Amino acid sequence: MKKITFVMLFITLILFLGIGAFSNPTVADTVNNGNTERDIYLNIITSNKPQYEMVKAIVGDKHNVEYMFKDEKGSKEFLFNDETVINISNMDLFLYSGNDLEPWSSSLIDKLEKSNLGIINVSRGIRPISMQLDTETKDNPYYTVGLEEYKIALYNVKAAVQDKDPKNRDLYEENYNKSIEILDKTLEEIKRNKKALEGYQFIALDDKLDYFYRGIGITPIKVGDKTISDVITQNKLDSNKVIVLKDNGTIITEEGYKVINLTSYDGNVSIEELILKNHKALYDIIEIKDNK
Repeated sequence: MKKITFVMLFITLILFLGIGAFSNPTVADTVNNGNTERDIYLNIITSNKPQYEMVKAIVGDKHNVEYMFKDEKGSKEFLFNDETVINISNMDLFLYSGNDLEPWSSSLIDKLEKSNLGIINVSRGIRPISMQLDTETKDNPYYTVGLEEYKIALYNVKAAVQDKDPKNRDLYEENYNKSIEILDKTLEEIKRNKKALEGYQFIALDDKLDYFYRGIGITPIKVGDKTISDVITQNKLDSNKVIVLKDNGTIITEEGYKVINLTSYDGNVSIEELILKNHKALYDIIEIKDNK
């Protein structure tokens, strides 16, 4: 009887240990599978507010997105310190313009800890236009006013996020395509039933909107150090067909001309809104002139 009892206890112990041995890996597998399926949460920082809006167009509320500067002046005059380096190094993605809007960017990037940080120049792949800055000729930093340039920059943003979060790459692709589709459609509505630009002669007071001009297919005559009147006379232009183009920060002293104020940078709106605003300003004034 005692032998039977001992044997039964021994068998029970073996079964218990066996169940435990086979059960634990199952629990571990469940936990591991849960970790595999868990969404990645990215911390993303951009150098300015318009770039922030670009990232939000791609990721929505899926990740944490921050920006460094809202206005152009703050970005140009920024002096970084050790705290800046530490804060950005702890992010997953850092996006910057790659031009004179951020004269500090190269020095900052040299100091960043790059083991887990993705650093993205959103101007990558854009064909630059030169502009005169004081006595120097440099790449025009206002590339996002151009439609095609903006599309390239937004594509770079999308690709950077997809690389960090490949599981949701289809979502980011969809958001990118949707943004471009809406922008193209809205621009077509602005241009619909408007007269072609070829019937006008354009004079530009500055270089800031050159990407915009390239995108809409016009080549304005630059005033340089001349007056608008001199440009009209020297180029034998029809003053009734002349439209003067300028950035809203550029001062004009001559009167009696049809002037369009355009915007090269505005931290209060998204780049898509800025592109639409500039197109509307141009085509609306053409419509007004046509109706007179």
